[in-house]
Amino acid sequence: MKYPLVDERRWEIVPFKEHPGHDSIWAMVRGADGHIYIGLCWEYSGGGIAQLYRYNVASKKLEHCLDLGEVTGERPSNGHATQGKIHFSLCAASDGAIYGTTHCTTPPMGHAVWNPCGMWDDPLLGYPGGHIFRYDPKSGKAVDFGILFPNEGLPFMVLDEKRDRLYGITYPKAHFFRVNMAGRDLVDYGRVSSWYPIGLCFDPRMNIFFSDTNSQLIKYDVKQDRLIFTRQTPYANPWNASKRFSWISNLNLAEDGKIYGTHYHNPHLFRFDPAEETPRIEDLGRGADTDACQQLRCLVPDGRGRIYYLAWVAKGPGEAGPHFWCCYHLDTGKKEVLGQLQAHGVTPWSWIGVTDLEGNIYIKGNGRPMTLAIYHPNA
Repeated sequence: MKYPLVDERRWEIVPFKEHPGHDSIWAMVRGADGHIYIGLCWEYSGGGIAQLYRYNVASKKLEHCLDLGEVTGERPSNGHATQGKIHFSLCAASDGAIYGTTHCTTPPMGHAVWNPCGMWDDPLLGYPGGHIFRYDPKSGKAVDFGILFPNEGLPFMVLDEKRDRLYGITYPKAHFFRVNMAGRDLVDYGRVSSWYPIGLCFDPRMNIFFSDTNSQLIKYDVKQDRLIFTRQTPYANPWNASKRFSWISNLNLAEDGKIYGTHYHNPHLFRFDPAEETPRIEDLGRGADTDACQQLRCLVPDGRGRIYYLAWVAKGPGEAGPHFWCCYHLDTGKKEVLGQLQAHGVTPWSWIGVTDLEGNIYIKGNGRPMTLAIYHPNA
């Protein structure tokens, strides 16, 4: 089935003009001040440094906050793989502070490629390790809590402020850990997967759910302070019945108390009730009825009875097709394709998204310079 383009009047595209070389966005969070904080990454060529930005919802402008090379004291000229990414790790505290981590895979300056395993302990080109940092928007100052795991990136972090805990995942060894909000009192729970988990979220009781590389749902039980490997998995394509290298790619808690998810290698939505002792995963079917839809990404519950997401279609082997902006209605279970996503000359494709206090949705755009895409559902 073919769909028209989305209504451009509902979309706004904002370019990062101050950093035109940056090429990806992997982290966003709404701060206690209501503004949107964004990790702008340099991933696909050597020598780049991650930047922290704020989208000011009042002035409708991007504001530069931090250069992570300056925060960590690691300049690209040091020859090592750089602090090029902020990846699934921005967390907002009630006092306005923003916590985050740095992550690897950006090659050293002058290099086109870099392998985190092959260059693990290389004394010249290796990655020093990911940093945890805290940014205070009121003062504009940042605190670097340093490196916890030498040579490991930190691609994921979430905040349980009531318990004074930051939980995270390392890369590539995939250790699950926690520290306090000063980056101390490390507890390492060990390796949880052959590769690092991608989707992760809290339930209402602040248990954490994520998956291993083979789609198995894993629960961190906060009362028992232990990991539970549930042996529950979502739908898998018939050609990969073993679910090898097949992550859960998004997990998001919706207002009905259920956790909704997407899968790395198929276009099915699913959900489960985290209150169940062993959650049973319910397959909700294909997220879009477009022909050859292969993947879903960017689940964004809007708090108003809907979950928005992206559907991706393949035209052929190695050839990307159109992207579609979709909506799942919690009350009816209806899946709605709102249109082919292309707005103002940009085709957004994002793994993550957030809402502001007015219900507008922020996702990664595309292009050079990189762009922020903003969806106004009520425009």
